[in-house]
Amino acid sequence: MIHLEKVLNEILVKLLSIDNKVSELDNKVSNLDNKVTNLDNKVTTLETGQQEIVTRLDTLETDVKDVKATVSRIEVSQNDDVIGLLKVMQKQKH
Repeated sequence: MIHLEKVLNEILVKLLSIDNKVSELDNKVSNLDNKVTNLDNKVTTLETGQQEIVTRLDTLETDVKDVKATVSRIEVSQNDDVIGLLKVMQKQKH
């Protein structure tokens, strides 16, 4: 009977050891899940930041086009002014 009790105690100790190891594995899996969730959140943040950069670049490109159009209008206006001034000077010579 004592031998059977000893064997049962050994089995119980092994089962408790297995149970502890399973708990440790569960904790590790839970930690990995948390890390994956954190990485997902970081990726989402990066994607949002990337989209904001793309939007800002689009706005910048539009602003550059507007500036170019304004510069072009100024150049045309200055050319018209120079032509007008030359015509006035030409008339004054005659």
